Order: sequence, then C-alpha cells, then structure tokens
Amino acid sequence: MIFRAFRDRLRRRSRSRACPDRGGSAVEFAIIAAPLLLVSLMVVQTGLYFYARSVALAAATQGANAGRQHGSTNDAARANANDFLGRIGPGLQNPVVVVTRDAANTEVTVVVTGRAVSVLPFVNPFEIRQQAHGPVERWVP
Repeated sequence: MIFRAFRDRLRRRSRSRACPDRGGSAVEFAIIAAPLLLVSLMVVQTGLYFYARSVALAAATQGANAGRQHGSTNDAARANANDFLGRIGPGLQNPVVVVTRDAANTEVTVVVTGRAVSVLPFVNPFEIRQQAHGPVERWVP
C-alpha cells in the first residue's frame, strides 16, 4: 500500500517535469487576443468608412439629378438627397446637404458631408465629404 502511494507520487512528479508548459496556451492566447481583436476592428472600421463614402456620394448624386431637372429648385435637390439618406439608413452620421448653383443657373453642385460610424475605441469618427454636379437641363427651341 505504501509502495503504491509512493509510486503514484513519483508518477505525478515525473508528469509535471515532463510537461513544464502546462497553461502556456492560455497565456499565449491572452497576449495575442488584444492585437488580433484590434486588427479585426480596424478591418471593420475600414469597411464602414468606405460604406459611408458610398452613401454620401449616392446621396449627392440623387440630389444633383433632382436639381438638374428643368425648373427644379435647390430645395427640391436638398429634399431628394435627404430623402435618400433617410431611406438608406445610418451609414452616415450627422449628414449635411448643401446645394449651390452658379450665377447663370447652368450648373448645380450638391455636397454631402457627415461622419462615418466608428467602432474603434478612442478614435474620432472619420469626416466624409462627397460632391456631385452637373448641368441644369434647359429647353432650347
């Protein structure tokens, strides 16, 4: 009986000496997890930035198309761009639509500005500014 207890104790010691790295995987994971999570969030943030740019450009294009129509006003172009932004969802935060025409009323420009959604902690949202312009349609007899 005593021999068996002594033998078991020796086996446990020899196992612990044979595997001195027990628990090393958890430590390695703890060291690697934070940078891996940060890189993953950076990839997501890049996607959200480009999505916000796409939304802003599409809204500016919709506003410019509405403003280019014969007899259209700046308010109609602004309303069309804001309507598009309302339908597309929260891809662009705090959007501002500015519509301008040149002095001769031959060109209309729509500028959409806002901020991209941010998922990275301690990072200010990225500013987005996209514009679209085109000639105003006119009737020529």
